[in-house]
Amino acid sequence: MKHISFEIFPSKNIKENISFIKYLEKKNPKFITITCGKNDNFEFVKFIKKNSNTDIIPHIICNNLFFLIKKIIDFIKIKIFNFVIITGDNIKKNSFEIIKKVRNFFGHIIRIFSGIYLEEHKLTKNLLNEILFIYKKKKIGINGFISQFFYNYNIINYCINILKKIGVNKNFILGIFPKKNIKEILYFTNKCKIELPIWLIKNFNFINIKKFYFNNLNKINHFHFYTFNKKEFLDYYLK
Repeated sequence: MKHISFEIFPSKNIKENISFIKYLEKKNPKFITITCGKNDNFEFVKFIKKNSNTDIIPHIICNNLFFLIKKIIDFIKIKIFNFVIITGDNIKKNSFEIIKKVRNFFGHIIRIFSGIYLEEHKLTKNLLNEILFIYKKKKIGINGFISQFFYNYNIINYCINILKKIGVNKNFILGIFPKKNIKEILYFTNKCKIELPIWLIKNFNFINIKKFYFNNLNKINHFHFYTFNKKEFLDYYLK
């Protein structure tokens, strides 16, 4: 792995926050993203930025263009210029049009990362349609793409080969899910509509998932780990 990054979510426990951030920094991440959670993440991001030497990238949901621009301005005031702009679970339209307006408003003062799905998604009719959205997003100036987590690396490799042909491979970051028990894996894969092969379900406790990922995706330069704010989930992959 040439580069790694992490996603964390806002938490009220200050001591745990600081301890976890210091742990992540020892892994030399390129950046740390912070999800929105149920509440606005501004104060949490502000706190983490003050206590971290790593680049912090907040998530912002495309729920309203006015509030989206206002949030970005608030973050710029505390010297944050990188953002993950996502559709959000309750939004019925793709984030493309709003991101386009945000880019036109701010120009290239900010850097924008976009989430992408390479499997089924509520706003994606099929795989090629999603790849078309990625291509269109690149054209409007998206600086990086962070994928949803996955377990079918054949689909990922297929998509990566197409993305390379349209010039997205240098901006592509692959999402990695924590090593959890199979019941939790089934819950999250079902919720996010991620394919979990039958053979993997049957043999999950006997397979080295770390090798499963990294040996089959050795050409990927950047992995993004969804941490769930747990050290043990990362230790499995990074020790």
